[in-house]
Amino acid sequence: MKNLKFEYDKNGFCVSRSLFTKNEILNLDKKLKDFLKLKSKNLKGRDINRTSNNSINTLHDIDKYENYFSKFAEKKKILNLSKLLLNSEPEFRKCEMFAKPAKVGLKSPMHQDNFLWAVKNSNGLTFWVALDKCDKTNGGLSYYNGSHKYGLLEHESSFAPGTSQKIKKNFLNKIKKNCKLVTPKLNPGDVLIHHCLMVHGSNENKSKRSRRGFTIQFKDKRSDYNKKLLKNYEKKLKLQMKLRKQI
Repeated sequence: MKNLKFEYDKNGFCVSRSLFTKNEILNLDKKLKDFLKLKSKNLKGRDINRTSNNSINTLHDIDKYENYFSKFAEKKKILNLSKLLLNSEPEFRKCEMFAKPAKVGLKSPMHQDNFLWAVKNSNGLTFWVALDKCDKTNGGLSYYNGSHKYGLLEHESSFAPGTSQKIKKNFLNKIKKNCKLVTPKLNPGDVLIHHCLMVHGSNENKSKRSRRGFTIQFKDKRSDYNKKLLKNYEKKLKLQMKLRKQI
């Protein structure tokens, strides 16, 4: 646990290997597949994004539709690790699924989660739970090591379904110059945990393997949201959804 805290503070992310047992992953996998089959057809707008062949690429706020996912987030080992890394009592935000299907999985441009979240003190994190083997070849998640230390960077509209914002080129160039890009290799049950200011993204999945990840978000319970920044983000997202004819 102490090693994870050291890596998280230094690099902006850490990897907890086999945090979840094989049975936990099998149960989670089944629940997600059932959700895709039975409930995804009821999702619309910002809660679902599809690829060019109509495969599901991302699902957002799925805890609103299925209690199992928010209950999964209440596992003691998740809450204890969140508390350690946040240095505060964690408050659950939401759960998402990033399916990135084989051959057609969409790219996620480089961004920081807190541009979307707007947590006032930028004390938040994401658990990214691997359901498949993940690496560079199938669109694994990539981080710029230590980029969380540069604060909240300026973003602009990306028009990418599922990740509507991206870091502006001049700010991203500075990060590229000073931070090394890493793409951790993951097995099912491994978990990436990253700071909400971490610069991250992923490439398209052109491989024959899917790259599924289930995410759980937490923030510092003592922190409120910056309503002005949140309103600005919501406005930009709404415009993109209109252009994509999602609303």
